[in-house]
Amino acid sequence: MTTTDTPKDDTDDDRPRRDGNPLCGKDQPAHYCGKAGRSGPPKGNANAIRHGMSGGKLPKDCKYIENRVNALRRQVEAALIEAKGEIGIVDAASINSVLKWERHGLLAAHWLRHEAEKLTVSERLKFSEAIAKASDARDKAIRLLGLTRDKVKDAWDAIDCAPANGDLELK
Repeated sequence: MTTTDTPKDDTDDDRPRRDGNPLCGKDQPAHYCGKAGRSGPPKGNANAIRHGMSGGKLPKDCKYIENRVNALRRQVEAALIEAKGEIGIVDAASINSVLKWERHGLLAAHWLRHEAEKLTVSERLKFSEAIAKASDARDKAIRLLGLTRDKVKDAWDAIDCAPANGDLELK
């Protein structure tokens, strides 16, 4: 017995032990799953819905792009959960496409903004075209998710949906 009155392995150091297993750290047994009901994320945490698809890391001066793309991911996932209740594999692939096209457009805009003086006019136009194509492709991928808006899509629809007697209820 050590000074902490816990059992000690003779192959390891003097760290305190419970039941012969290390309390924490890299020496923790592989089967350790924490305390039931006390370990892991809180209920309702979005970590469980992550689809595991990612696009890789960006250069250090483009960290803001990664933050914006992650914010978009959270918005799309929240809208999908609200609309469908879950994210299926096809939806996860569409989300991944949305994020990659958004990242592509933001990177093209970044490089156009920072390297414009070094580019020819035709190269600048290619960057501009890449930004527009990325935006269009992102929007198509969002449409594939099947997220629809309310019945009233614009001001004209609101007028068409108004009661015939002119009594509008304001909420």
